[in-house]
Amino acid sequence: MEHLVEVRHISKQYGQVQALHDVSFQVGRGELFGLIGPDGSGKSTLFRILTTLLTANEGEASVNGYDVIKDYKEIRKSIGYMPGKFSLYQDLTVEENLSFFATVFNTTVEAHYDQIKEIYDQLAPFKNRRAGALSGGMKQKLALCCALIHDPVILFLDEPTTGVDPVSRKEFWQMLHRLQEQGITLIVSTPFMDEAKQCDRIAFIQNGTIKGIDIPKMILEQFKDILCPPGLERDTTHQDEQPIIRVEQLVKQFGNFTAVDHISFEVKRGEIFGFLGANGAGKTTAMRILSGLSLPTAGKAEVMGYDVQTQSEEIKKHIGYMSQKFSLYEDLKVWENVRLFAGIYGVPRTEIAPRTERMLKRIGLYEERETLVQELPLGWKQRLAFSVSIFHEPQLVFLDEPTGGVDPATRRQFWELIYQAAERGITIFVTTHYMDEAEYCDRISMMVDGQIKALDTPDKLKDQYHAQNMDEVFQQLARHATRSSD
Repeated sequence: MEHLVEVRHISKQYGQVQALHDVSFQVGRGELFGLIGPDGSGKSTLFRILTTLLTANEGEASVNGYDVIKDYKEIRKSIGYMPGKFSLYQDLTVEENLSFFATVFNTTVEAHYDQIKEIYDQLAPFKNRRAGALSGGMKQKLALCCALIHDPVILFLDEPTTGVDPVSRKEFWQMLHRLQEQGITLIVSTPFMDEAKQCDRIAFIQNGTIKGIDIPKMILEQFKDILCPPGLERDTTHQDEQPIIRVEQLVKQFGNFTAVDHISFEVKRGEIFGFLGANGAGKTTAMRILSGLSLPTAGKAEVMGYDVQTQSEEIKKHIGYMSQKFSLYEDLKVWENVRLFAGIYGVPRTEIAPRTERMLKRIGLYEERETLVQELPLGWKQRLAFSVSIFHEPQLVFLDEPTGGVDPATRRQFWELIYQAAERGITIFVTTHYMDEAEYCDRISMMVDGQIKALDTPDKLKDQYHAQNMDEVFQQLARHATRSSD
């Protein structure tokens, strides 16, 4: 097999940090090659070296027969790259983004339209919408179109489906397989093991070192403790039947668009309540209302006895909230972030220092208390953000996709923190796109097109829909969705 990518003994250091150490592998022409590993293992650094955005300290690499240092201009002409964060211009429309990227590569949309037609047809109805107003799934499709517009030989995709619901992820991977059939070589990193299984081969990287390369079945078995950790169990006998959240016929409209359409449900005290739905289903809009950040158009809702319409400020004082985009200050140290938020939440001054010390020891970040947050791995940031959100010991915490882009072992550690919080009596209201995490919830609500279509325990939902797992339940419900953007 002809090797389109060759990596020979690549090493990369950032100061005292060894990001990559003696990395070597080859990717054949037309192969779908996966790169998996924990946060901070070196995946993104390797992508940046192969796409000529970084230079290695040691070793050599070639892409499409060109050296990544000497021939970087030629490589850039022949590759497409989707970085971990969307590379789109949020203020430009779908059409303007596509035209811009075509111009960058000295081509036109028309010249290679056949290459993107199948994907772009799904975006065409939104061609005049700004990229920033698209759902996660639509952004992802547009970013893929922009990466393909110059007809590349190889695609580098760094966790392209993070933050995207299971149905949109499935559609995206169907697109990747069709691109592979057209002869394009793909190198993809992913935190989803169901996606890793779809690759021809995968490389497992940890602490900057390749630990193994093989077909997915062999790698997932060899490193199952990290990549496929066992599930968690929880005792729910202590739950209080009294509801902490009551929702009756809640509605939220934006102009003529009904984002939340007459939903009703209750959440019990001490419960871990999963609030699931595809991108655009309305779940984030509903969560913003319940957390006091937005007012409903109609209907009723009470959170801890406070009315969302008239007492939103009281709600904000008594809850914890962790958004999709972390609210931590990157240029502050770990302990400085904790102290800042403790003051905002009104924790008594004399309690801040001892409580900070106990919390950092509990979550394993005590040795990093003087570290700037921007220098922490993603999984560590998430642990800290969650712990800060409950530092003032609220009765209720809202978590909006808290584990996006994190590897399975780190996600399991995060859920252990959630279980510990629940055992202390904190009610957890969580959204997630990981269906294995849905299994960890006591009950699950499934939203489709702004309405709740199912609500029960994971086991009862699986029985009801004759499904083996929650992913199958989600696919059955979400496939009937008619809209794709909030």
